[in-house]
Amino acid sequence: MKGRRWLLAAALLPGPVCAEPSPSVAAVASAIVPGLGQATQGDYTTAAEHFGVFAASLAVASHYQGKSDFLSDEERYQHEREIINQTTLRRDFALRVAGDTALYSSFAAYRDGRSRDTRGYRTPAPKETLSELAVAPFRWEYVSRPTTFIPLGLQILAAASDRYGVYRAPDVSKNALYAYELTANEFTAVGEEGFFRGFLNNELSDRWGNGWGLAGSSAIFGLAHTGQGQAANALQAGLAGAYLGWVHQRNNFQIGEGVAIHYWVNVIAGIAAIRHGGSAQLVSFSLPF
Repeated sequence: MKGRRWLLAAALLPGPVCAEPSPSVAAVASAIVPGLGQATQGDYTTAAEHFGVFAASLAVASHYQGKSDFLSDEERYQHEREIINQTTLRRDFALRVAGDTALYSSFAAYRDGRSRDTRGYRTPAPKETLSELAVAPFRWEYVSRPTTFIPLGLQILAAASDRYGVYRAPDVSKNALYAYELTANEFTAVGEEGFFRGFLNNELSDRWGNGWGLAGSSAIFGLAHTGQGQAANALQAGLAGAYLGWVHQRNNFQIGEGVAIHYWVNVIAGIAAIRHGGSAQLVSFSLPF
């Protein structure tokens, strides 16, 4: 979501006609309609699971967005400030689950398709399961690597000097925001690394070579991070995508370490924004209760 769907055209490259669609076609299908790629592969149980989570989350997001106290972008975002209330926070969480389910479904369709595809690829097929990716941020194997802890150290330094702050309405506690950062970023790290690295960086690197594949996937990752809010910086996102793509290639095109880096970078930035913010009463703003 968040305006990403139009970017899928960059990944929809023609594949040979066969009984089962190519892994890239299945991946794009599941990114557009979660579970569709799995259905074309004959895995109807997984297709139903992915679509069910997506549809339910989207319905919850729509419910909260329709409430009278939901904050529009004009009300929510100010210069280096963001206002959040409970209704908007709940909408955000549900929408992130829906969007990241679509991204993970795309990766899973690609992974499963590659495992059965007998055509020659120059890049290794992704292998990691959802459970393996979910625990990746907490595995010592990843967080102890210099390629992980050095960028996290740099992120801590950058977050300390960043003035972006999240300001809470009276119905939102600081602990609720911390819980949101720790849980929602789990979905985001798995979903975005699965799609942008596990699928796009792998597929484009196979077709164009590692250098051009990395450039293409990083550019798309940067363009996906336009808009408003703390993460809306296409240049920074593109550079981060290039580093994560390099780590992905370095790790034989597996995404576990990238999930760990992505998760903790987002969590550090989110916690810093909460600490730099405060109560919404501290700013000149009227909330529509």
